[in-house]
Amino acid sequence: MAKLLKVVGKTELNKPVLLAGWPGMGHVALKILLFLHEALRAQDLAVLERPEFFQVAGVTIQNGVIQATLPPRSGFYYWKRKGPSPTGDLLLFIGDQQPVPGKEYELAKALLAFSRSYGVEEVFTAAAMPSSINHYQESRVWVTATETDLLNQLSPYCHRVLNEGHVSGMNGLLLGVAKQQGMRGACFLGEIPFYTTEIENPKASMAVLQVLSKVLHLKLNLEELEELAQHTEKEIDRYLLALEQREKEEEKQANEPEGPVTVH
Repeated sequence: MAKLLKVVGKTELNKPVLLAGWPGMGHVALKILLFLHEALRAQDLAVLERPEFFQVAGVTIQNGVIQATLPPRSGFYYWKRKGPSPTGDLLLFIGDQQPVPGKEYELAKALLAFSRSYGVEEVFTAAAMPSSINHYQESRVWVTATETDLLNQLSPYCHRVLNEGHVSGMNGLLLGVAKQQGMRGACFLGEIPFYTTEIENPKASMAVLQVLSKVLHLKLNLEELEELAQHTEKEIDRYLLALEQREKEEEKQANEPEGPVTVH
């Protein structure tokens, strides 16, 4: 574990809960963790130092110039409460990228072992829930947990229980490994329209954050995220219009006769 994570901060935490997130559909989970990191001004604790866990598929270009290739940055951050609270401190793990196939289980075990060394016994993640809603509807929050008692505790804060299904990637696997190791955990899934899985969905992230603020007794100002959600609605409108126009053009081209037409 020492080779996997480099500790860059020092702290003691009071009954911390781990919140972890990686990129996924609608960028729901990652947006939540990035928002909490900024809103709570979380402090650096440890960084993931093994570049072989990730794949860098290309390069970034700015003003015509190729930028230096850097491995994805992933790491732990912490936030300590001030004053009495029904819940403890927070440990955040933000993963910029999903690990390469074959490394997921090893990474999950290492992250949970590190978290446990700070007293974590409860793990929360987030994900997207594609459904038949449209992008102007409010996102409902679904929940699934590692045990019935925790599910009963959390379900009153959510709209639906995910009774059957699958949570892909590290946002799901981490909870399976946590259960295997005797830790409690839950995943909160924000609804997104099925046709926007590749588009960032701040509305779904905001819905999950509203639930987390109640569960974890956090005071969060979500106005900026709400404005972003309204802007995204208009962006999706433009995306759908462009997609419709492209489909019409393709249909028109498909119906046109091939090759030159000879008129007698």
